[in-house]
Amino acid sequence: MPSHPPNHQIFVGIDIGYRTHVACACPGAPFNTKRYPDGWKNAKTLRLTSDEAGFRKLKRYLEKLSRNHADFLILCEPTGGYYGLGLQMFLLERGYTLLQVDNAALAAYREKVYGADTKTDAMDARLLARMGFLNEWVGEEFSIQAVHLRDPDEAVLRLMVRDHIKLGKEINRRQSQLHQMLSATFPELKSFFKSSVTGSAGRNLLKKYPTPNELTKASVSEIARLLHESKVYRHARHADELLRLAQGSAGLPLVSHHLWRQEWIIHQLDILEDAQTALDTQIAQVVATHPYTPVIESLPVRSPIWTATLIGVIGNIDRFHNYRQFRSYVGWFPRIKQSGTSVDTSRLAPDGVRLGRHVFGLMAMMLMVPTIRETPFRISYQRLLARGMKPSTAIGNIAGKLASVLYSCLKTRTPYDEMRHRKELGLQTDEDAARRPTTEIPSSTPEDPSAELPHSF
Repeated sequence: MPSHPPNHQIFVGIDIGYRTHVACACPGAPFNTKRYPDGWKNAKTLRLTSDEAGFRKLKRYLEKLSRNHADFLILCEPTGGYYGLGLQMFLLERGYTLLQVDNAALAAYREKVYGADTKTDAMDARLLARMGFLNEWVGEEFSIQAVHLRDPDEAVLRLMVRDHIKLGKEINRRQSQLHQMLSATFPELKSFFKSSVTGSAGRNLLKKYPTPNELTKASVSEIARLLHESKVYRHARHADELLRLAQGSAGLPLVSHHLWRQEWIIHQLDILEDAQTALDTQIAQVVATHPYTPVIESLPVRSPIWTATLIGVIGNIDRFHNYRQFRSYVGWFPRIKQSGTSVDTSRLAPDGVRLGRHVFGLMAMMLMVPTIRETPFRISYQRLLARGMKPSTAIGNIAGKLASVLYSCLKTRTPYDEMRHRKELGLQTDEDAARRPTTEIPSSTPEDPSAELPHSF
């Protein structure tokens, strides 16, 4: 035990659940395993409902130990998304100090203490309280970050990004279904709408003329007016060509169910795209006022959804002690296997937040696209290839460098300085090139974190 008291005297662990939470509040003495070998393991727990009555019950439980909120250090997991958000806001608004522990850190500590096959809610609550005690009294490091009272929209930014990805997947799925139907019912349509038959113009056409036979009953002027209202002005000038395609279509006749299904898919696409547009607006509003936004968007390539994802994933940059810890957290740090004095292999560690890893991987690959202006990152990539490194491994290396650069910039709250980066690489500085704006990547197509990325490093 330390000779001086710590900042907090009572340690609380809360296991978050959907219907109920489990809390364990324990002062420092029971954690002294020499005097109380199993003291903290037998500490009493409180089960509370995840509503106002349960929150008031927790408040009474804590105030029996102390009415001074500064005496408490409360730990919980970032589990359940919205499940724990109400409780977190309740505690923060009353002045309690609240920390979050990474799920993996709790799982590793649970296995260390109890073994791999043991898990209960009460056990996790006690373990969280124990981790808070060890972190403050002993200085043992865990993956812990402070939770601050902040805007509710910002608090759920990562969930908003995940919703954006899910909407993108649903839109792609409905578009694929409509493509399949039209390939049988109106195969000539793809020669008229060469970019996409499932865009808003194609869907507006199908709403009014669901089959080629219905389209043949329309006049050229009527078709041209509809296309003009859909803002595809070039197509509107060739309305007569679309009419000829419908008149000679090899499409199969639609039965009533096929008509219903086509109408339903088109309706779903309208709803999903409207929802995605509304979500884009919400995300943009949250990101616009965040202090990390100008730093992240100072990198040579950017996207609104990438910025939102990184803000949601990173949280508070000060919780990372160095760039290695940050790179490991976002999934771009090598895991080295060594035997004796020789290094056997070096591959990308499988840990880290998937969303963060995916964004940095996409950034690295985008910077290598020939249409994107040359940056120090592409020059570094070319140097790695010249040394004989595989392209996929070199991309992984660049993704790690991007993470390191962003960590340094966020720590100092300064934008990325391409001139300085060029000098550090020993490159001749091109002031005009270094001052060019970053390349904007549209966010209309959300990124899927399950997409293929390089796994070597």
